[in-house]
Amino acid sequence: MFSVLFVDDSSDLLIRIRTFLEKSGEMRVDSAHSLKQATEKLKNRNYDVILSCDQMPDVNGIEFVAEMNGTEFIKYLRSSGNATPVILLSRKPNGRVAFGEVAIAGEITVPETGDLRPQLAEIVTLIKQSILRKKAERETKAQNDQLAAILAATPLGIFQVQNTIIQWVNNRIASLLGYDEANLIGKGLATLFPSAEEYGQFCREIQRRQDTRGFSEAECSLVKKDKTLQPCLVQAQVLDLRDIAKGGTFIVTDVAEKKAMAESLRKSEAKYRDLLTNTQSIIIRMDLRGTITFFNTYALTFFDYASDDVIGKNVVGTIVSQNIRSGHDLSMMADDLGFNAEGYAVNISENIRRNGDRVWIAWINKAIRDEKGHIVEILCIGNDITDRKRDGVVRISTDTWKDLVVTDTDVADSVFDAVFHICTEISIEGREGKAVGTTFLIGDIKHVLEKSRQIILNPFEGHPPESRIITNPDLKENIKALAQLDGAFVITGDGFVESVGRYITVDSSNVTLPPGMGTRHNSVAAITSVTKAVGIVVSQSGGGITVFRDGRIVKKITL
Repeated sequence: MFSVLFVDDSSDLLIRIRTFLEKSGEMRVDSAHSLKQATEKLKNRNYDVILSCDQMPDVNGIEFVAEMNGTEFIKYLRSSGNATPVILLSRKPNGRVAFGEVAIAGEITVPETGDLRPQLAEIVTLIKQSILRKKAERETKAQNDQLAAILAATPLGIFQVQNTIIQWVNNRIASLLGYDEANLIGKGLATLFPSAEEYGQFCREIQRRQDTRGFSEAECSLVKKDKTLQPCLVQAQVLDLRDIAKGGTFIVTDVAEKKAMAESLRKSEAKYRDLLTNTQSIIIRMDLRGTITFFNTYALTFFDYASDDVIGKNVVGTIVSQNIRSGHDLSMMADDLGFNAEGYAVNISENIRRNGDRVWIAWINKAIRDEKGHIVEILCIGNDITDRKRDGVVRISTDTWKDLVVTDTDVADSVFDAVFHICTEISIEGREGKAVGTTFLIGDIKHVLEKSRQIILNPFEGHPPESRIITNPDLKENIKALAQLDGAFVITGDGFVESVGRYITVDSSNVTLPPGMGTRHNSVAAITSVTKAVGIVVSQSGGGITVFRDGRIVKKITL
């Protein structure tokens, strides 16, 4: 049922037309006999379309304009933000009335007498066309707004070129190069490079390094507005590989800090390995119930779906298995988004491809809020971190983020890996069919022992070192069995199990963690804030794994 506001002068012909529309069964018609009366009605409700006489009899009391005709009425509506479609009724000679649709300049003439049914049917069609066209415009605007939100959220600079000239840029590339967006649009592509030689080298690299999806990449330096150079990794999908200047889409990743810190600690190197992989990221948008509203091309390719297979479907049953604790994960995700920016940045979870293959994805989640600040959707940007080096075993790879955890500690890479993978098995398998929660403290053994005490007899006390090495596969089942006991495992940085059943004595009252985290998490956050130890907590209630360093969460994995 369409709602129509009919502004007429009460002439017999217009009354007949209004009566026909009311009896059509498809429209609810409200009447106004002056443009002033129409403006008052529009203050209190919205209509799908407005039918209004172009010239109305003089009406007193309209203060905002001495005389208002149809065109001025439309200008008034638009100035007040009302975009309702308007059909103007114009008087013609011999008593006829012409119906004119403003947007398409269409016109239907209705005689004063005779059989009006053909013309009236055309009027109904004209009204429907106006309403449907406005609906299509709103849907197109919503799609454009969605795309704009995604482009604004991405950490990547993006610009488009046509015939050597930059035609469009996002805010990220403009700010990266020190320009306003309007000042960057219209510049020649070659002017972004320090010299013609370097531009030519860039074009040759793009031509040479193209993947199967049609994307090419090259490292280069772009000239900023202040004439300094910005080191970048540029991915491009060009219209003609033989002539880059014809145009295409260019995706720019800032690698300045990576270049500047090439000789620095492995910690900064790990950050920029993450950054470089963001050029091929999974981007998904969903509501708070997990219904997918957007799936980018890379995500479709990675999970092996067509767009129609996933849009409107829930993540559970598509990329999240029905069998995992997905409901818990989704509710926790909303809480995590409200956590302060100094908390952990990545949420790692197990996902599935269409063919059933298990994969581990590191997700960065961004809240999409409405005008009141409420979270209405979640934008998820993910990268595959599945470890496929072990035949027949699918594990979480720690290669891209382990350095963030162990740098500046005495914890060996192999020791961290061994403990981490034991934790994943405890989380997934539990023990004897029951969920198990436990804690591991690795490294800085002297200070950890000083800030904890033994609450049970230590099962490893008196055993030779060779029987206590955590990297020994034969010890794994013993560790998983002892995980059922109270207290924490304490392990030296080189991998020897020092103790089981340690109670942490550090005050945790000043620890701030996101909702859903209990005593184990608070205690481990507290002891890692005053030691150089690395802490890993397996949650009994949620099954997740949380990695702590320096009193904060550096990684959270949901299984």
